[in-house]
Amino acid sequence: MHRHRLAASVIACFAVVMLLVGACAPAATPTAQVIVQTQVVTETQIVSGSDYTGPKYRINLWHTIPTDTETFFIAELMPKFNALHPECTIVSRNLGVEDASIIRTGLALPLDDANRPHLWWLASSETGAYVEADVLADVDTWLNAHPDIKANIIPALLELSSYAGKVRSLPWMTNNTAMWINVDAFNAAGVPVPSQDPETTWTWEEFADAMQKVTEANAGLKGFLVSVNTGWDFWTFHSWYGAAGGDVSGLAVLNSPAAIKAVQFQKDLLDNGYATTTPTGWDAAPWYAGEVAVMANGPWNFPKLSTFTDFEFTVAPYPRDVKPATNLGGDQLFIGKTPTPEQEACAFAFGEYVLSDDFQIAFQKQSGNLPVTLSAASSQEYQDHLAQYPFMAGFVNQTPFGVARPPIPLFGEVSNAFTPAWDDVMLNGVDPTERFDLLQSEVGGILGQ
Repeated sequence: MHRHRLAASVIACFAVVMLLVGACAPAATPTAQVIVQTQVVTETQIVSGSDYTGPKYRINLWHTIPTDTETFFIAELMPKFNALHPECTIVSRNLGVEDASIIRTGLALPLDDANRPHLWWLASSETGAYVEADVLADVDTWLNAHPDIKANIIPALLELSSYAGKVRSLPWMTNNTAMWINVDAFNAAGVPVPSQDPETTWTWEEFADAMQKVTEANAGLKGFLVSVNTGWDFWTFHSWYGAAGGDVSGLAVLNSPAAIKAVQFQKDLLDNGYATTTPTGWDAAPWYAGEVAVMANGPWNFPKLSTFTDFEFTVAPYPRDVKPATNLGGDQLFIGKTPTPEQEACAFAFGEYVLSDDFQIAFQKQSGNLPVTLSAASSQEYQDHLAQYPFMAGFVNQTPFGVARPPIPLFGEVSNAFTPAWDDVMLNGVDPTERFDLLQSEVGGILGQ
């Protein structure tokens, strides 16, 4: 089918030119419930099943891998690492909620504390803060000593992993959000389903028209779901801001014409009755329940999407204005300083495993996220996966147009300032220009400008 060919051709382009974890598997033994900043987290020691009797070195891995994928990670992927490195004991701790403050609390522990994280996954936006705190191992030197590994990382993601001229972390997986579309609702309204090609897909005007028509033709359903009250709104804002022609080379200029246009566009959808709001933008429950026809969400929901049959659906890129854009996401593998050289060697061995084709293809196929290496992305196994699930093209095709969050030390504070301004406009009727002029002044104060 045409969609299959499009998905295959674009991912091949993405992999080549984008600039931009069996039998006799060891058991995973739950060992503790640990309280970290009031968050209950589950710790799992991944036990090696080999006959190795030499010294073993503990490495703490903190993450928020979703439950289904975590089960796969521990049962299917970690045994392979254990077989390669029986000297390394990975203690996997699922924090439940991806919260940078929890990681920072862990990193405040003494270097030789048994509970301090040595590996953790988190978005790249924290990189600057970690560099300033001097908590990271020397990933740049390690990568330069492994040029084949470095050359295989997709260039845009290598850049995303860098700060102040050096590579600071390793990409674990990448993703973005795209438009989940209830095709049945579109058909009822006589609205054509947009192309999965970001450069020819719907425009903002066509998107607004579609939201009006599907709202009016489907009782009890709104066109679009607008996120409020969380950092999710700032992340997805980058898609609209980039599409409107905003400067994406650094931190968004929040009172620029592109920013105001992006804010006003979603405000108009709400004011006209063609959208509704949610305080949990990452939660797809309203879309699954048929309460909204379109929402922005990500491929990490693949385990459920791949078996969902309540209504016909597809995934399309964000609508384009001046140009295509999406919000580039994913999680990095941060490698922290360790008490001993042997632990550091185990940490980097795990990083090397994460970047292997065996890990990348298997983990991304199960989780729905996208590969970070050229070889995994272009592999026949991954191409066959895309052909089997054509909705994935909506995510894959727009990856080259991703807008990354800048890894500045104070990005979290800027994000925290954004949400009240966004909510004032979307929920309280405040004028976008006035409120975002004030927000830009607040950002200047945060950055000391």
